[in-house]
Amino acid sequence: MTSAQMRDLEQASFKRGITVDDLMQRAGAAVAEAASALGRPVLVLVGPGNNGGDGVVAAQALHESGLEASLYTFKRDREEPFAGTVFSADEDPARDILRSVCSSSGVFVDALLGTGQNRPPDEDLSSILTVVNESRGTATLRIAVDVPTGIDADSGEVLGICFEADRTICMAAAKLGVVSYPGAAHAGEVTVANIGIPEDLLEEIRVSTPEPSDISGLLPVRDPDSNKGSSGRLELIAGSRDFSGAPVMCSMAAYRAGAGLVEIATPRSVHHIVAAHVVEPVFRPLAEVDGSVGSDALDSVEDAFSKAKACVVGPGLGLTDATVSFMRGLLALIKKREIPCLIDADGLNALAKIDRWWELGTNNLVLTPHPGEMSRLAGRSIREIQQDRLSTAREHAEKWNATVVLKGAGTVIASPAGEAVINSTGGPNLATAGTGDVLSGVIGALLVQGLSPFHASVCGVYLHGRAGDLLRAEIGDIGTLASDLIDALPEARLSILEQAEVTT
Repeated sequence: MTSAQMRDLEQASFKRGITVDDLMQRAGAAVAEAASALGRPVLVLVGPGNNGGDGVVAAQALHESGLEASLYTFKRDREEPFAGTVFSADEDPARDILRSVCSSSGVFVDALLGTGQNRPPDEDLSSILTVVNESRGTATLRIAVDVPTGIDADSGEVLGICFEADRTICMAAAKLGVVSYPGAAHAGEVTVANIGIPEDLLEEIRVSTPEPSDISGLLPVRDPDSNKGSSGRLELIAGSRDFSGAPVMCSMAAYRAGAGLVEIATPRSVHHIVAAHVVEPVFRPLAEVDGSVGSDALDSVEDAFSKAKACVVGPGLGLTDATVSFMRGLLALIKKREIPCLIDADGLNALAKIDRWWELGTNNLVLTPHPGEMSRLAGRSIREIQQDRLSTAREHAEKWNATVVLKGAGTVIASPAGEAVINSTGGPNLATAGTGDVLSGVIGALLVQGLSPFHASVCGVYLHGRAGDLLRAEIGDIGTLASDLIDALPEARLSILEQAEVTT
């Protein structure tokens, strides 16, 4: 949710009789509940606006519960309904009082600015944040209200010094700045508090961050009498003489994510190399040109499409004139057969060489570019794409009539209809070769099990990231292999289902 959308939601709520005080009381109660969990003294930093008001309500609730709580106010020139101790930044220019209060507090709450931040903190505010961050070793828990101070609420840009949070409590819905990088790296765990905004108004917000309960509702469930045919047949068009590992990883990821049968269509000279590493898939050797698939393979692929429920094309395909010609013909086949298809890697690079490819009438496409591939497809610099990943994905999903999965930290999934999701799972351990091939296999498996392109992408990205999170918890940020990720997929699926049960 953007800051403007939050303001619109509040205004719409006011027209239904909900007051500012109603929202503030619920927001403050949510913050107080989180801050009281450790039973330690709480320091609440409050600023001039409604975000500061949330902090005041939280401090008063903590005080009334018998927990020691103090307010430290910044540019807040109003009487506060708080019976505890209040310190003013105006009366503490050297920040000595703040240092002392920090040293005796076990929980810090940042209610200084909240949403609407779009410029660097001024000198006074920077000095407060500096002291608080330097004192964070004494705090067991650091909570930000809506958005950590110093983070652009909409873009996630770090505007200078910022509050380093362990947890950010967003009111009504997650704010873009705390689920988009680099802001997400400073927000800690992001949770959402229900403050009484009517549900029908919230449903109009078309950017979300999925929770385990959202994903569990999408994950396919096998009937007791299922067979490999009913679980879905995936056609995987992948591999070349120089990249024979991609179809191995993609096919096995598809099996681990629930596909009933995977057929690997790969250049004839590559078939025996891939087959030496996997025994579960079946194979369709394709006509080739110098070790890469060529346009003469289209007849065989059309036959394969008569049996498959979805296809994945691109991993390890190579980029030659022959593969570009093949991709041009494949688009026509996808349209003719109306088969859902995910295009990744060199499949995307080939599309970038086909003039106005999206006008060929294709539909049911999932495109999974990383920023470099998106740059080639969209004709924009990587820097421009990374500065506004959400808008880039949404704009091109509509233009191309395809679901766009813009990979990276905080992967964005956008549908042609304008829906968008920013994924919250996954971490730096996924920055290694082959993890994109694994993701393609996961999404492909969900497509053949009946999910729509958008839902398969949302669910697949979340599941893929969750598998990475499980591995990261075991071995850290470095050392994960794409093959490790494949083996972790079933456990990741179970963990999502278990988390969903706990929270519902």
